[in-house]
Amino acid sequence: MNEKTILDYLKRHGLEAIPGQTIFAEKLPTKKNWFKKLLGMEKNKPYCINFSKHELVLMPLDTKTDSLKEGVYNQIPLSEIEKIRFEKPAADNELIVDYKNTQKPAEHYFIPQEYTATPWHSKNLMHLIEQFGSEK
Repeated sequence: MNEKTILDYLKRHGLEAIPGQTIFAEKLPTKKNWFKKLLGMEKNKPYCINFSKHELVLMPLDTKTDSLKEGVYNQIPLSEIEKIRFEKPAADNELIVDYKNTQKPAEHYFIPQEYTATPWHSKNLMHLIEQFGSEK
């Protein structure tokens, strides 16, 4: 999937579509679901994440067709987010979204190397890491 397809999807749904603000990632299971993941009962959920001026837009990917699910997305206002940061544990990156509401746990997104193999994704990821910062 190329970036133009994602930008067209965002425009079609009336969302902010600025080049260089989108990456692919896989949502990691919460601590309470880690055991299900270990047993293979739950898999990482792939998303396309768009960082706009006022919100974070999470668009689930259909793994069978490798496309965006039409009309299905979640908008998270930046006013609800305490901090967005990237971590680089080893070869892959991880995106962490901390919320202002401490009752809501932080969300973790894994960014596998195969996603960063595409030039547009790699460029966007580097831009977003510079914008939000990185921790080791």
